[in-house]
Amino acid sequence: MAPRSPNSLAETADGRRQRAQTTRRNIVAACIALQNEGLVRPSIQQVAERAGVSMRTFFLHFPEKEQLTQAVLDKLTPDEIEPRPPAPGPDAGVDVRIAKFIEMRAQTLETMTPHRRASNAMIETSTLLQKHRLRVRKVFRETVALWFAAELDQVSAEARQKWLVALATLLDWEMWQSLRTYPSRSIPEAKDCLTLLLQAALRQMAAERS
Repeated sequence: MAPRSPNSLAETADGRRQRAQTTRRNIVAACIALQNEGLVRPSIQQVAERAGVSMRTFFLHFPEKEQLTQAVLDKLTPDEIEPRPPAPGPDAGVDVRIAKFIEMRAQTLETMTPHRRASNAMIETSTLLQKHRLRVRKVFRETVALWFAAELDQVSAEARQKWLVALATLLDWEMWQSLRTYPSRSIPEAKDCLTLLLQAALRQMAAERS
């Protein structure tokens, strides 16, 4: 048998890498899909079956289940979760920003609901999930600071920090979950409630500045 050329060997190696990457992506996508369907803690076997791979292949890519958790978190949490606010101008007034922000944040929170419920079931015993939760809350807080910088910059540095924490907490997933469940409310109803709460908070912040 004639020896294979370096180019042929390189192409074979590239093909293996691409197949491995595809398999890994399929496993991650399978886990996310199962969580979206309401399976809070899918087993390794369930994930492998959904991805169409053997248990042996699963463990080749994810020897520890927490590695899969990390891969899912990386997939679901890009560096920039939400877009930046509109540039200064007619479209940047507070009422316009509130409406645009609530629309954006509601979509984000609704999308993350299945995975937040899944992580809540495991977070007490997972340092990885605890660190990730802190990261997401920091990103959400920074987003609030950007969208409502005009209002926050009108108060003292000490008051600004307190109000930023208050606004970020108001606009986090826990409040959204409370508005959406027990009793059940539609997304438009929940958005209306969240808008009223945000408007009231910003009015109170302005009153304290006066």
